[in-house]
Amino acid sequence: MIFNITRESINALEADFDFNSKRVKLRKGFSFETPVGVEFQSEEVFALVEKILRGAKRTASLIFLFEKPFVKSTLSNFSIIRERPLNYIDEDELENIIESLVWRLYDRERPIVSRLLGVAELEIFLVSSKIKDPKIDGRKIINPLGFSGRRLGFTFENTYTHRDFWDKFIKIFNRYKGEMIILVENQLIFDKVFSLVEESGILIEIGREKTKVGLLGNFLKNFEIFDWGEENLMRLIAKNLSISLKTARFLKTRYEAGDLSSHSFHWFEKLLMPELKILTEGIYLAVKNFDLGDSAPQTLYLSGSLNRFPKLLEVFNGYSWPKSLFKKKPSVAIYQKEKIFDKINIKVENLEQFDHSIPLALVGAIAASFLPESSYPELNKVLKRRVKWLS
Repeated sequence: MIFNITRESINALEADFDFNSKRVKLRKGFSFETPVGVEFQSEEVFALVEKILRGAKRTASLIFLFEKPFVKSTLSNFSIIRERPLNYIDEDELENIIESLVWRLYDRERPIVSRLLGVAELEIFLVSSKIKDPKIDGRKIINPLGFSGRRLGFTFENTYTHRDFWDKFIKIFNRYKGEMIILVENQLIFDKVFSLVEESGILIEIGREKTKVGLLGNFLKNFEIFDWGEENLMRLIAKNLSISLKTARFLKTRYEAGDLSSHSFHWFEKLLMPELKILTEGIYLAVKNFDLGDSAPQTLYLSGSLNRFPKLLEVFNGYSWPKSLFKKKPSVAIYQKEKIFDKINIKVENLEQFDHSIPLALVGAIAASFLPESSYPELNKVLKRRVKWLS
């Protein structure tokens, strides 16, 4: 069972995984949304998770993806200066260095995460920590043991939550015997998975009330959310026709399907095109905040509930993207979810039945389940022992 839990929605998929043949069969989907303008509270999250799990087997594996304010993930490069740079690194020194870096990083990140999650520092709980990419004096190595050098550094991938949330979450998980669980923030999945497929690009997910924009390959550090979503279109239709939002949603669906007279279709087009241009302005402002360096990506990948919306690509292609941001006009494409599965040779059955409703984060979670957990098992064994002290 795979869960994607955000501020406004809980989506879950019941699926069978066959890791030997690299196949996944999607069986059943679940979706819950808050009323517009309302966010889920922790107690509501756990109640709905329990509801979804009522029919699940006790041997089921559970995969969880969260979003702020429930979970926060970080990706940090951290290093230390060795006192005896000419000496070879042995196991004792390596353990001491990792322990020192873990504590220093925890002390540095805890107040930042505390503000982002809106809880006291003492309530911050380090759920998981992984280590990778060891470097000595800027040179990448597989394992520091037996090497000498002045500066030893690693990349740490940490995931935090607040203690009360974790205590309640783990009570649910402990009822099941499944061995696999991923508990991370969505952006970390985007960082790890989608960047495997597209070496560069800007990923845009248009949701019900918000649009998320992130830079592939650096999603955790270059990620923005702004208030524009599908609901903007519904409110605009409702206001101009003096009808309810429910009726507006019905008409929007008919317009999307081309199930209107030619006159009505053009009326909707004239009404909605300016609103879609506001979306492009929001995306421009989001990307403007990114640290793109000398070369901005040249492709915008669109995902979300408006993928089938008439004229969406035309509006994006017609937008005058400032040359200060893009040296040449970026190409725009609807992100095809099956691309990630093709890239890592996974066969997903029944994907077409769920394609329109599966959030991109769930697609990433399925793919991430087949990726190697760590390329540095010995380093992570040391790290795991040290993280227990922090927990």
